[in-house]
Amino acid sequence: MFSKTSLLLAMLGLGLVMGTLPKVKLPTTPKIHRLEQQTELLSVQNPVATQMCFGFYGPILNNVSTTYEINYSVCANNYEMASQNIYCRWNSTLIGLSHEGDSGCNTFVDCATIVDYVEAFECFARVGAQESKTMYSISANATQIAATIQSDLLLVESRRDVCVNDAERDFVEDTTSTYEHLNACLNGAALPNEPVSTEQPSTTEIPQGTTGFRIYWN
Repeated sequence: MFSKTSLLLAMLGLGLVMGTLPKVKLPTTPKIHRLEQQTELLSVQNPVATQMCFGFYGPILNNVSTTYEINYSVCANNYEMASQNIYCRWNSTLIGLSHEGDSGCNTFVDCATIVDYVEAFECFARVGAQESKTMYSISANATQIAATIQSDLLLVESRRDVCVNDAERDFVEDTTSTYEHLNACLNGAALPNEPVSTEQPSTTEIPQGTTGFRIYWN
């Protein structure tokens, strides 16, 4: 008879399957949660089939989880690289605007060294008028560049979200399908590629030309 210890190990194995890399939180749905509860109940009710069914579908669930973790990491890494590329592309421009602003401020130093007050204030007035044009140009350019960077970042964020959504959809669909087949196995269904009995029940008439039925699993 299938021991309680073996059943516990099988359930622990499934828990490890679904949480191999805890740093990436696996998505879930109410349906997956219900299927997990059903799996636990069926494992208790059908201890003989538990080891066989978990042995077959456990690695599949593990592969589904690993695939999601890899796909999620690809999405995150691509986003980080794209974001850094945007910042790097504008880094030289940022430095240039900074130097241009510093240069404008430094031009007032010469005015401060003039001894004659009238000439000093005239210098400030003249340089201030010139530099106001420079500062306005810097402000206009910086505003336009900031808007461009924000637009580029929103684009890569959108691509990241689409990538993550695709990975989550695949994980949920594959996990749901695998749990459904696992539970069917615990209920007595044959494993894929396992020969299916063609013995005819005495109370059932098989139409001519029919030798039995086949189970397919996609």
